[in-house]
Amino acid sequence: MHDDVRPLELPPTQRHVLSHTLGHGSTTRPRLLAATGLSKPSVNDAVSSLEGAGYVRRNGRHLPATGKPAVVFEAAEEVGWALGVDLGSSHIELMAVDLAGTDRAHVSVTEPGGPGTARRREPSASVVERAVEQLTEWCARPDRLRRLRAVTIAVPQIVDAGRRQVSAADADRERGAVAALLRALTDHYDGPVRLENNVNCSAVAEMRIGVGAEVPSLAYLQLGVGVGAGIINEGHLVRGAHGAAGELSRLPFPWADGAEQASRYAMEDRLAASRLVDAYRSSTPGAQDSSVGDVVRAILADVATGPAEVRAVLDEYVRDVARACVALAAVVDPDIVVIGGEIGDVPEVVEAVQAAARPLHEFLVVSGSVIGELATVFGAVVLSLEAAHARLLGEHAVHAAAAIDRLGPRSDA
Repeated sequence: MHDDVRPLELPPTQRHVLSHTLGHGSTTRPRLLAATGLSKPSVNDAVSSLEGAGYVRRNGRHLPATGKPAVVFEAAEEVGWALGVDLGSSHIELMAVDLAGTDRAHVSVTEPGGPGTARRREPSASVVERAVEQLTEWCARPDRLRRLRAVTIAVPQIVDAGRRQVSAADADRERGAVAALLRALTDHYDGPVRLENNVNCSAVAEMRIGVGAEVPSLAYLQLGVGVGAGIINEGHLVRGAHGAAGELSRLPFPWADGAEQASRYAMEDRLAASRLVDAYRSSTPGAQDSSVGDVVRAILADVATGPAEVRAVLDEYVRDVARACVALAAVVDPDIVVIGGEIGDVPEVVEAVQAAARPLHEFLVVSGSVIGELATVFGAVVLSLEAAHARLLGEHAVHAAAAIDRLGPRSDA
């Protein structure tokens, strides 16, 4: 076995001390005595053993107002790191983070070309190849070599219970980007790799470090190339019997009296952000290279001076999104519905959706994402951090939440 899986090699006392160290970011022996309830000899022995094994290191001294100075300890490289991956339609995001949540690295591998590039359901071979190179480089770094503790890959598809956990050895049974990433991990990690739906990951991120951090339930509505919802109820991710909870694209649409026959993906065609882009491009010369954000901003800028048709494009879309939010609220009754994707980054649009939904549902609260386009990879990292703490610390993995709190989006990510 690689040395990334060794919770049983650490005695309970060391796991207890290491858990508190990770939870607080840094600590001292007096703080550990107060936090753990262990005896002074037990704390001293645990700290010495962890330091000798490379799990903790010294980082200066704490000078209290009264009493003796105390050595400050923090997590060291041997504790390891966790990895989150977002397999987008035209990009792959990789984010690595140490188990204290204090140090992270992020790289985005994107499709060449501008916003007019043809939309895909999965990244191209060139994007996958570059992402694999980046992952291999990360894993081979001296401070990370053979210390990867957990991996979560967010995929744009339904993940049933039988496929939720794979390993590098399963690469031949997988396809495309997942298979390539698993092969890249073969020489660096032999633990379980978690596969999770990408929208579910976004919902996890918004719940743990985003707009839903103060509420117990939310629904995350992703409006991109595809359409879907991630649902969290009482703090738990709702997947459904087949891993298909929140698959709004499967809703039969339209269903009004006299409407044409419902088709399987008509709802997705109606709500996808590409519908807004395509409608604007068809009515506006020179807009062929406009992204979703460009289109929304252009429409808002044209409200006062542009033709009525321009505003109608956005009004109709807002109305449909509001109805989708109402449908979610009617079924799962979340504290908040978060709109993800570039649509959710425009406050005026989110406010318009809230206004359109208000007459239809008295409890519905609609919000834009505070994490934005990195919500999926942040969610994957959150799930990996939780898994890494559990595997390394066992029953003492009670401070993962503190490490996750430190992940809040930063401009330097």
